Amino acid sequence: MASLIQRSNGFFYLVTYLNGKRIWQSTGSKTKPGAIRFLKSRKRKNKKPNNITLSQFKTQYAAFAVTNLAPSTVTLYSGAVNSFLKYCGDRNLSDYTPQLIEQYKVSHLKKVSPTKVNIDFRSLKSVFGTAVNWGLLQDNPFKRCKQLRLPQMRPIYLTPENFQKLLSVIQYDWYRDLVRFAVSTMMRVGEIVNLKWSSIDLERRLINVENTQEYHTKTRKSRVVPMNEWVYHFLIIKKRDNDKVFTFPDGKSLTVGYVSSKFTKFVRRAPIDQKIHFHSLRHTGATWLVQRDVPIFTVQHILGHSSIATTQIYSHLGVDDMRRSIGQLNNLIISSTN
Repeated sequence: MASLIQRSNGFFYLVTYLNGKRIWQSTGSKTKPGAIRFLKSRKRKNKKPNNITLSQFKTQYAAFAVTNLAPSTVTLYSGAVNSFLKYCGDRNLSDYTPQLIEQYKVSHLKKVSPTKVNIDFRSLKSVFGTAVNWGLLQDNPFKRCKQLRLPQMRPIYLTPENFQKLLSVIQYDWYRDLVRFAVSTMMRVGEIVNLKWSSIDLERRLINVENTQEYHTKTRKSRVVPMNEWVYHFLIIKKRDNDKVFTFPDGKSLTVGYVSSKFTKFVRRAPIDQKIHFHSLRHTGATWLVQRDVPIFTVQHILGHSSIATTQIYSHLGVDDMRRSIGQLNNLIISSTN
């Protein structure tokens, strides 16, 4: 049986017995909490690794993911694991080393964008982190690796002029309204196609973005989005032929895939930046608000960001905004010369 004893030099020692002989091992700490941490670390190192392969763990993780993560996140994580398995092969979880992960990143970068490499890296780090939490793995090898360093990119958004150009090529009235709604509310596409009338509060002019049995928000947190005048009047006159706010004209449910792919086709017809995608509508609404001096903290709550750091990417200014801002220094400079 092992015990902790503090000796006259102030250090705590771990005392064990072998064949009746006392063995002293310094913990390197003069405090009991530090000695206990040493003891726990020693136990983890001596613990035999669980011989479970990544493919086996993937099956176990899938059941957990469906219950605890948004469908889009489940798809994202599954794709990342499949990509990792394809390159590294199926091994025991403890056999995946930081060196192997770095080799995977190099290989993956030849096939996808640097941003996608980082997305998959974060996904795999989370998956392996769950294995650690479940006691199937001692340490997460992804914690000893870093994401690719990327220059900070401002979100792609539409100017009011380009927004009108986009609307002009959309031949379906119902889809034009969906696009206007997306910019006005800055809701994600999954939130929009799953929005129900029961979440609409016309009296207080609020939209409740909430979790349901069929759909979970990205952060799994509910939030409220105020209606502007256009959204309010649009919802008042919109027919309620379905429990969902947005459907096909025949009442059938929309899907994220359909709405996103259709949007891409409309973008290709318009004389605008071809990198625009449906999520850019969320960027567009947030950018327009910030450019009109709406406080960044207000924008954060509308978007549902848990951290203000995430919202800061929307605080960029266009050239005209910067010109107007820096122009305010003009009178001060002129007055200083008099």
